[in-house]
Amino acid sequence: MILKEWSDNQRRMFIDTVQVYEAFSEAFRKSRSWQGGMHWKKSKGREYLFRSLDRFGNGKSLGPRSPETEKIIAEFRKGKQEIRQRLATLRERIAEQARFCKAAKIHRVPRLVSAILRLLDQENMLGRNVMIAGTHAIFAYEAAAGVFLDAPILATGDLDILWDTRTKLKLAGNRTLRNRGLLGILRKADSSFESFHKKGFRAVNQDGFMVDLIKAEPRRITQKEPRRMGGEGGLEAAEIRNLQWLLAAPKFSQVIIGDDGYPARIVATDPRSFALHKLWLAEQPDREPVKKQRDRKQGIAVAEVVIRFLPNYPFKKSELRMFPKEVAQKAGKEISDAGMPPGFDVDF
Repeated sequence: MILKEWSDNQRRMFIDTVQVYEAFSEAFRKSRSWQGGMHWKKSKGREYLFRSLDRFGNGKSLGPRSPETEKIIAEFRKGKQEIRQRLATLRERIAEQARFCKAAKIHRVPRLVSAILRLLDQENMLGRNVMIAGTHAIFAYEAAAGVFLDAPILATGDLDILWDTRTKLKLAGNRTLRNRGLLGILRKADSSFESFHKKGFRAVNQDGFMVDLIKAEPRRITQKEPRRMGGEGGLEAAEIRNLQWLLAAPKFSQVIIGDDGYPARIVATDPRSFALHKLWLAEQPDREPVKKQRDRKQGIAVAEVVIRFLPNYPFKKSELRMFPKEVAQKAGKEISDAGMPPGFDVDF
């Protein structure tokens, strides 16, 4: 496997960008408190302070006009202006860092994918309701390790979004977004996204890029779980066996850089779980031969990144109990036999 470590300058540029983006993300979360507005409404000859929550007129009265309500609206307007200014300043800094990231050549992730990730994060879904599975998860691992993997191992035309149906889904956006669910978010990133089939699990844009909504197959046939994300026009998740291994593993959160230079946060499964799952997939008789070869290469590559650069993620059976013993042992042998030098054994 071709693997290249980042230079000191690339690491410095990445760290600076992460810090600015984390500050922006925190400010964005705080800005949610200032959504909507406040204004005076007249009723029966008196003025009341009304707190509007959205453009549909939803809100509540905060009481008649008085020194207290005058103070409330003044503080609200001041706070809203301050958070707007902070966001504007941080956006300018991120735009500047984006140019630096491109110059440093650490911009890796397709810009459409990074845009989708930011929108999922802003809807408070990323890491709570959904995470990234499949090839795009590798971008998280190489960014955490400060390395570049061989480009062919990362080439893909689809994004797998794994839905954890154990957590309640609550979209904070407008009614249209809530009705369309994931498809509505995808259309904010690229308006050309359409459902591939009615009640299907896949959305495709005009360039042929695909986003698949997947979920773990229920443990029992009689077990009823939600499949549609959103209303009638929402995508319906494809049920895939043994994805519960990935859901049960610790989550892995990492800032990555889009190919436009702009950062985003990605949440994927623990890299060790990714490697074990890929090596298990490569052994499945019903898996297409071409995909099996790719699965094995990706599994071994991520395992090498973990062993060499992420020592805080040891391959120990005590930390990967969500996998059946025979699956872990077989994967461990493959990793050990993959040409690693002495001292990099796995504890399975």
